[in-house]
Amino acid sequence: MRTVTVALGCGLFVAATCSPADELSTVLQPYEGQAIDMVELGTGRQLIRPKLERVVMKDDVTQSLRLVEQGQAQATTIRLPTITRIVAGRETVYEKAATGPAAKKAQKAREEYARDKLVSLERMSANGVDPWQELSAEQHAAAIEELEEHVAEVKQLFPALVVSETHEFIMVTDIPPQVIAPYVANLDAMHDFLCSLYGIPRGEPVWQGKCLVFAFQREEDFQAYEGKFSRSPVREGTYGLCHSYPDGRVIVSCHQGSRPDSFAQMLVHETSHGFNHRWLALRHLPNWLNEGIAEWVSTQVVPRCPDVPRKEAQSLAIMQQTGSLGPGFLTADNIAFDQYGTATLLVRFLVTKDRRKFGGFVRGYKEGMTAEESLKAAYGGSLDELITAFGTAIGVPGLKP
Repeated sequence: MRTVTVALGCGLFVAATCSPADELSTVLQPYEGQAIDMVELGTGRQLIRPKLERVVMKDDVTQSLRLVEQGQAQATTIRLPTITRIVAGRETVYEKAATGPAAKKAQKAREEYARDKLVSLERMSANGVDPWQELSAEQHAAAIEELEEHVAEVKQLFPALVVSETHEFIMVTDIPPQVIAPYVANLDAMHDFLCSLYGIPRGEPVWQGKCLVFAFQREEDFQAYEGKFSRSPVREGTYGLCHSYPDGRVIVSCHQGSRPDSFAQMLVHETSHGFNHRWLALRHLPNWLNEGIAEWVSTQVVPRCPDVPRKEAQSLAIMQQTGSLGPGFLTADNIAFDQYGTATLLVRFLVTKDRRKFGGFVRGYKEGMTAEESLKAAYGGSLDELITAFGTAIGVPGLKP
């Protein structure tokens, strides 16, 4: 193994322990038959979550990798000289100096991300916010093992449950495999969508281990799971819940219901909450922002579902009637159900105004700013100015908090 030190400018450095070609086979052998985080090519192209079918050797030196790209059925051979970086088990295990323009651009993007990460850590420290611990491959594996122990305990009560995994999620369900498969694909799509929104390079770890999802066919089983393992009352009509724990675990439980599109939308919504919990630091977003992001993201991943547009129309009618966002919208620990559409419309307005600034707005809050401070830093305006502009955009001039 060798250590590569990458200069980031301003006196900042990041060190990564990587394997030379003659050791790479040993490092990658445990991952054969599994998805690895990412393979980056000299062209700048990134293969995200490809399945490593085989490491091809010659004279005890790695020559190429046989990979099955995500969503593909057939394996392709990628020669090692064309590869600039391999991430497996949440760690960079192979990296070489970038040479071509595309590879240098990709390397520069990584360096900028590392620099931004260090700046975030400095801001969090100054604001008294504790960041999530950066986990090693061994710690990620231990976190997954802990989740698997919980799954084994749950299966004693629900023996019909079957476990399947993607690179980011553990799905535990009694829904038939051919039925649940597209829903699981939506979860990976949600993960990639939020990575893009927040400027997180694809392949970077977010979860502690993985996000664990229990999806039951029957509502009674969902309620029984919650009563036994969460010990929290479930409000009547609840479709799913996201449990985001202070130790970093994220566990979602839900039931299938009778409407496929609503089930898909709910899964994306609840896992979005878990993603926001795990990004940067344990600092809960204001409820309107948390719910608004979850609802809006679900419309991007599951656009065919009519539930969110229906809520938006309902909330818009109320705002037009009252000229207000509604009681406690910006401060409530839990906004009212008829305010969910308001939250979605407001998040949509902010993202449409400037997608990059929206990511900065959320980041600033997670780093320790107030919502108003972060909004002003990102967009240059106050909360009152935001509400006024939002009201004008939705046809409610003079909108009040």
